[in-house]
Amino acid sequence: MIQEITDFVDSIPVDYHTDGLPLSQGLHIMLSINATGDWEDAEYSSFFVTKKGMFCDLDEKGDLKEIAYEGDFALREFYSKSITLNKSFDTKYKKILSSSPYVVSFKTENISKISDSLEGYFQSGITYLQEDAIPQVTGFKKFCKIRLRGTIESDPKYKYCDKQMYIRVYLNVPLEKVRACNELYLAEKLFISDTFSIKYEDDIWGASSFLNGANAKKPFMLHQTVLCENGINMRISKKSKVPAKLYSFEQLLCNRKLPSPVPIFIHKKELMSDFIKLIKREPAQGGSSAVSFRSVMRQLFEEHRDDVSDYYLINWSRRKCITINDIDYVSQFKYDMKDCTIVNVTQIPNIPERISIENVFDFEMNVVQKIFNNTLIVKTKKDSVLFKYFDDIDAKYTTHINYQNIFKYRKAFYDFIYKSKHESINGTMFYDLLVSNILDDIKRDEYKDRHHTRDFAIKEKLNILFSLNNYFDKQKRNFGGLDMGTKIPEYQENMRKLLHDNEYHIANDQEFAFAAGQLIYYILTRNQASNKSH
Repeated sequence: MIQEITDFVDSIPVDYHTDGLPLSQGLHIMLSINATGDWEDAEYSSFFVTKKGMFCDLDEKGDLKEIAYEGDFALREFYSKSITLNKSFDTKYKKILSSSPYVVSFKTENISKISDSLEGYFQSGITYLQEDAIPQVTGFKKFCKIRLRGTIESDPKYKYCDKQMYIRVYLNVPLEKVRACNELYLAEKLFISDTFSIKYEDDIWGASSFLNGANAKKPFMLHQTVLCENGINMRISKKSKVPAKLYSFEQLLCNRKLPSPVPIFIHKKELMSDFIKLIKREPAQGGSSAVSFRSVMRQLFEEHRDDVSDYYLINWSRRKCITINDIDYVSQFKYDMKDCTIVNVTQIPNIPERISIENVFDFEMNVVQKIFNNTLIVKTKKDSVLFKYFDDIDAKYTTHINYQNIFKYRKAFYDFIYKSKHESINGTMFYDLLVSNILDDIKRDEYKDRHHTRDFAIKEKLNILFSLNNYFDKQKRNFGGLDMGTKIPEYQENMRKLLHDNEYHIANDQEFAFAAGQLIYYILTRNQASNKSH
């Protein structure tokens, strides 16, 4: 799978990795020092970036005003980030959070504490420089040690920085120099630790830090079952540049440049090429990722109907760090759902008589969202949609029965929709889920009037159960083998005969049960009690 990820990274245009990177909130400073390092004549300019990403300077009154963004601050920040805090240049004090001899980045609250870090920071950074750049960086270091704090604190924009905001100071050199230093830094630091590295045939082989945090001092974090030295089951060549490509993939996830889940196609160059074009073209949706997996896969299926196959599907999420929720191989993406229609058998007013479920994403929004009571698939008040197949669910926002059903069945529905494992949902499961939630709705329903009842939700789930039961219940075990989607309308028609035709009589037990239910419901609506509980 590592090979497939590196091939995927190779297929992505270089500019996509950094295109549209947002500016971080805080104070951004550009410092110009000549090549000889004459820091006393350094030119200082600064800009402030608000929480909403507005690029600001000050107006005549000293207030922030938005100005046109010019420059490459976001790129300079991107190419100066530390892999982890433990791999920054400031390994001793951990107050400077960047790792580039051309950039110094720290939190506002640490402005008085970075002086102790500067000597060690630049001593580490200077090893990644060409000899002709050393005088200029030395001047940068001297300015930072002698004048930086006073200059920043006298900057009128400094008052807008709270303690947790960042101050970033960039030495004004060509971006290529910053990028070249970053490549050298990554090549040196992308293995977890020298403890796990070995030298073989003029190359270094080590354990990649890609979503990996094994620590030699914490044996419980190591793989205890592998028969390898130090518990490492795989090492990667430094010369292969694979560690750097894995890091690039991780950064694509961190910067939300890929959908979740993301398909990694195997030996499908044309398909991969079209996928890259689509994720570059698609707008961000809901802030959850750069693109919508559903939108991209729809278009891929339309253009490559019989060829959307052979891919690894990686479901990931980003909170404090990147988490891989699920990885699986998908042999064929099954998009269409044939002969799948929800019929309004309970005659809910003001909704269509038939709703056609044409594909798995229709199924997700028109069925899964409803049968889990808007808790697994959440439509928010802002018209966005949250998908909680792998998220924590807060029990206080749903019922105990629905809470249990989500954890019991959500993986099966995820596999059905995203991995095309249509065998993951069977008739017994579908019946148990719907009936338990319907009974739960009925138990909690108090019919005060037609505006205060769970009547709609109950009938909506009954429509889904009766209409789609045969789609999942291939063995016809539910309902005694009856097709309730056609039987309910038949019972309804027989009830009309029973009321208006003195010669018609109830024919069987099923019809009697239906008639009894209708009578009970009629009596309930005529009850004078304030809470008409089922």
